[in-house]
Amino acid sequence: MTGVERFALRAPLTSPFAPDLQAHAATLARVTGIARFGRARAGDLSFCDRLPLDGMAYVDANVFVLCTAALAPALSSIIPTATLLIVDQPRRSFIELASMLHHANRLEVTDRIPRPFGVHASATIGHQAVVHPEARIDENVRLGAHCVVHRGVWIKQGACIEDGTVLGCDGINAFASGDGGVLPFPHLAGLVVGAGVRIGANAVIVGGVLTSTEIGDGCIIGNLCNIGHGVVLGTRVWISVGSCVGGHSVLGDRVTVGMASAIRDNVSIGEGAQIGMGSVVVKDVLAQRSVFGNPARPVPPIAAGPVRESPASNG
Repeated sequence: MTGVERFALRAPLTSPFAPDLQAHAATLARVTGIARFGRARAGDLSFCDRLPLDGMAYVDANVFVLCTAALAPALSSIIPTATLLIVDQPRRSFIELASMLHHANRLEVTDRIPRPFGVHASATIGHQAVVHPEARIDENVRLGAHCVVHRGVWIKQGACIEDGTVLGCDGINAFASGDGGVLPFPHLAGLVVGAGVRIGANAVIVGGVLTSTEIGDGCIIGNLCNIGHGVVLGTRVWISVGSCVGGHSVLGDRVTVGMASAIRDNVSIGEGAQIGMGSVVVKDVLAQRSVFGNPARPVPPIAAGPVRESPASNG
């Protein structure tokens, strides 16, 4: 099965639970990890508060799912081997449980990050840089002064991170529970920085919530950029100085983003697309298209950014 990402429990779940989960205490004791719905393995707990729209491409057998009574019949027909735990607000129940586990350090680092953790002997770590003991830094990485590398970050070989950049921190993500409360969703997932990536000074790249943020091989990210949680950048994406990419957006291979641009959350930008300087992207952009303006609209080819090799020249 592809596309899975899970967070294994360090020890079995035991009471006390919040009142809405107390009736499920015996079932919860069988849970071995937590994961995003549709990306879970057997034994994992996830939640579902609306019918899935993606055809359930990643369903595994014998998962545990928090859901409403109204959704239970449909989910039972889709995943008959799942154990359904009926609660009034599945998302809220999941957030509260995941937050408790996260803050009590009862969850392992995402399995997207290979073990062992640590800093390779060939890596260069700048003055007063801070690296969490459950992060991984591979061969020939250069980390600048005053950088901060949080738990669950994996920096692959040859990446270069300039001074003051923060990798894998929490972002802003809140759920309005319906009773007037606002709950921050814990950032459980990690950050993968690809081989040969260059990240400028004082950039912030947020770790993922339930799926890790991913920066593809050979990407270049300028000074003062902000990349939100769960963003996926393809290979050799170029993002210029002062740009922001909202959470869960996906940028294909060789996308170019001009200086001081803003890309909203949950946007898809196709391979080879170009975003003009200062643009505000609020909807999907097709592959090989150029857009510019606020809001960004199609324009003739911009041909900005670094010189790109053609796909044929890469073999």
